[in-house]
Amino acid sequence: MPTSNIDESISGARVVLLLILSVSMVSSASILITVSTSPSLVKVFWRTLYGSLFMAAIGVVRGDLAALKGPQIRGTWPWLVGIGVILSLHFSTWFQSLEMTSISASVVLVDSSPIFVAILSTLFLGESLRRRSWIGILVAVTGAIFLAWVDYDGLDLGALTGDLLALAGAVFLAIYFIGGRRYARGVPITVYTSIVYLAAAITTLGLCILSGYNVLVFEPSEVLIFIALAVFPTVLGHSVNNYLLTKVPAYVVSSAVLGEPVGATILAMVFLNRIPSPAVLIGFTIILLGVAAVLTDVASSDRSQSLSLDDTDRSQSDCLGCDSD
Repeated sequence: MPTSNIDESISGARVVLLLILSVSMVSSASILITVSTSPSLVKVFWRTLYGSLFMAAIGVVRGDLAALKGPQIRGTWPWLVGIGVILSLHFSTWFQSLEMTSISASVVLVDSSPIFVAILSTLFLGESLRRRSWIGILVAVTGAIFLAWVDYDGLDLGALTGDLLALAGAVFLAIYFIGGRRYARGVPITVYTSIVYLAAAITTLGLCILSGYNVLVFEPSEVLIFIALAVFPTVLGHSVNNYLLTKVPAYVVSSAVLGEPVGATILAMVFLNRIPSPAVLIGFTIILLGVAAVLTDVASSDRSQSLSLDDTDRSQSDCLGCDSD
């Protein structure tokens, strides 16, 4: 990872520590979601609402909310609201998938989002991929198809539907990351996440009303789960990732999600006694190999570009004293 691509205000050691923190915290989400008895949309609503309130409170303490009156927010708030809507759709599809398929399958599929980041970047940002990346995409898609086939059980399409919902969640997560890359910079992270999470909560509330769900859940155990979802995977997970998007290359942040399936599976084994089948582990491995191929290719491409720019700068510097006869 070339240091020239890291914001000078943050050290490499701090980046690593924050990535470890965010991956560890996000890995807890699938366990908390599974132990809650509330409908998926209700869990999403309270997670994002509490997350918005917590980040707003931190913003008040830090004095960040004055940025709400600045020109940066006035020009970007509609986009932040849109990103919040996408986040709601990501959470809603993924939470529902966890109720319909295995934790391992759901987490691996939703964490294939870097593949979709690569595709969307090519289509909408003009960032072309090299052959190695496309091979990685094909490998990951093959793994996803294999995993879906493993979960298909005769006429029971529940697990297969859960897999498809997890894939939809991956697409929405990719859009969410691309939005963060574009609009989180220049805005205090507490302000950015407060707006995005609040927009997600309002969107999810509308979905709850349309679905006939009662969001007024006050059972102590459920409230504690909602708060835990807001504090650990949201404030200490998503918010940290959004902060890192303003400091380091996007591939550094997106590659961190590769650690989530491992963490989630370990937590499921320890706390829920859920042991993934050998077939699921095979699909798990195939997808991770494909995603890793894409991310390492992006990283090597970025390093090559950085070295090329450094060589160009040195050449120009060497010629500063040359005569122009």
